[in-house]
Amino acid sequence: MKKILLSFGLFSFGIIFSQDIPFDKLYGNSDPVHYYLGHYPVSNSDGLDINWYGGIKLQTSAGVGIQLLNTGDVGIGTSTPNQKLDVLGSILAGATQATEGINAFAVRYGNGSLNNWGSLRSSASSYMSFGVKADSSTGNGWLSSNETLNFSKVAMTLSDEGVKFLTSPQQFIPINSPVTMTEVMKISPNGNALLQGKFEAKELKVTLTPTADFVFDKKYNLPKLEEVERHIKEKKHLPEIASAAQMEKEGVNVGEFQIKLLQKIEELTLYSIEQNKQLKKLQEDNKMLLEEVKKLKTNKQ
Repeated sequence: MKKILLSFGLFSFGIIFSQDIPFDKLYGNSDPVHYYLGHYPVSNSDGLDINWYGGIKLQTSAGVGIQLLNTGDVGIGTSTPNQKLDVLGSILAGATQATEGINAFAVRYGNGSLNNWGSLRSSASSYMSFGVKADSSTGNGWLSSNETLNFSKVAMTLSDEGVKFLTSPQQFIPINSPVTMTEVMKISPNGNALLQGKFEAKELKVTLTPTADFVFDKKYNLPKLEEVERHIKEKKHLPEIASAAQMEKEGVNVGEFQIKLLQKIEELTLYSIEQNKQLKKLQEDNKMLLEEVKKLKTNKQ
């Protein structure tokens, strides 16, 4: 008899939960269209269908867990979400560990495609980037697009070496395999910057001390022009200025080079001033000689 009653009970329970339960069966409000507990078919099983017109709240003694408003906005940790997903707290995403390179966040494109170009991704190289991850030294990385965009891809990486900016050629087809990206700029932790290419700016300010005004100090030993001439004949470049071969090999420090050029300009100015004095003295002497000659001619007559 007990077996018969148990079988009947299980049968009745199965019938109840295999059907939609209208709202009036739960709270006495006859609105089965907007309030019911039901089910929907899935492969080899059933899914739970909850239709609650005013919204759904799941909470424990700790407070609000999940809040679904009748607007469709979902809140986690908040009862007043103002977006489709509003999380009040930290978010942890990714499968097993970040070094496996699993997508943690992706953005759907207008054409419905999902790919790495619209996702946040991490790797064993400890890089996190939007769209592109690459290592210029090993070529490890990934690159993707949605087949509708055609432009060069650019990535930024952060490491103990500083900040690196890398680029790669145009890519039409989405790929998820190692790619080679070229380093175009690097900013080291000490503030030094390296640029592979041309630099263009509206204004450039270089601050460096000391300046070249020491040339105008009375104690400055202005090189004799004869010494400068000998140096040029022997070395084929100005004193204290690097040779062309050295500049090509080692490059030029713009700040120091500008000060050296200013030093030579100031030295040239001093030479010009001295030569101007000598020229005036010669003009005065020449004038005196002309007057003497004129007097001599007058006396002769």
